[in-house]
Amino acid sequence: MRREADENLAFNAPTEPYPASGTDSSGNPAIGLGGIELKYPLSCWPEMMIPARNGAQCTDRKNLGVGYSEEKNVTLATLVTKALSKDSTYVFGRFHSIRIAYSAARRAAEYFQPPQWRAGTWSFPTLFPAADVPEIVKSIRKEAVFVGLNLPAYVVEEIKEFALRQPLHAIYDPNGPTFRYSDVSDGTAADGRRMPVGGVSNPERCPAVQRLIDDPVLRSIVREYFGHEPRKIIALLHWSFGSPMDDEERRHLKHIVIDYHYDVDGYNLLYASFYITDTDRYSGAHVMMKRSHNRKPLRMLIGSVRASVDAVYKYFGKENEIIIEGPAGTGFVQDTSCYHRASPPTRGDRLMLAIRFIN
Repeated sequence: MRREADENLAFNAPTEPYPASGTDSSGNPAIGLGGIELKYPLSCWPEMMIPARNGAQCTDRKNLGVGYSEEKNVTLATLVTKALSKDSTYVFGRFHSIRIAYSAARRAAEYFQPPQWRAGTWSFPTLFPAADVPEIVKSIRKEAVFVGLNLPAYVVEEIKEFALRQPLHAIYDPNGPTFRYSDVSDGTAADGRRMPVGGVSNPERCPAVQRLIDDPVLRSIVREYFGHEPRKIIALLHWSFGSPMDDEERRHLKHIVIDYHYDVDGYNLLYASFYITDTDRYSGAHVMMKRSHNRKPLRMLIGSVRASVDAVYKYFGKENEIIIEGPAGTGFVQDTSCYHRASPPTRGDRLMLAIRFIN
């Protein structure tokens, strides 16, 4: 299908995943060694390092993966109330200087604790053996994103097959009736419910997803960027269904990530996202504003985390907007304190895996 012209920059990710090397004991392609040496195998890392294993901090049907609340009439009084409550990150996590101070405090605290992992005699496989961790971190610090942390085809296929078999929950009714991907046509489920997004519960049950959560290169990127280990990891696996549904109906059905926003569910936030299906601007491509993670005007910091397209363009410049398009396997790592949104899918479905590293 011929694409329409667009003034915005489309970031077409590299099509080749990082190479694998050899085969494993089952005859499958082996994941190339990333050269990262750890003292302990990943399965022996402390609970803080792999919280997805115990299920308590993993995706459940109540966790819809939205990094901000559905705000209405956010006022200074609202912010003060939240600042005095356990939800203080909603207020203070907005400010770059506070995030820097938080990272410094965490680094200092870890210095006086037994090391969670260090260089040693054990080497473990990674899905990203050619990744240059310092350059990736440098890109995220400058632009808020690195695009090109791509998955091998066999990993993509394993995740896709898993998602096709699983019951899904509606983003607006996480405890309601489940359905299957095959039940949805043109944004409508077999029972007549309109369905913008369907989520897979606890996607780390898929071995390929858990392998990604534990991947030493990905964990090194997070540690280098944060300056410390994350306290919380959440995996999200969502189908976004293509349909002619208008934006207002999508918002009514809780598909509010189609609006520009930044996330405030922690002091330090990093998402590793992977397209499991071919994705372009007509099938739910991720859109973001480069370099909006470190500087925002005061009016954007003290009110709603959402902003209109015009407001974002006016302050950051339309030329800094990128649309991340690419084939299945395309991966990118993003500091989600930048302004970002999802394109409403109109001509095709999108399956995306996101791994959230928080605090």
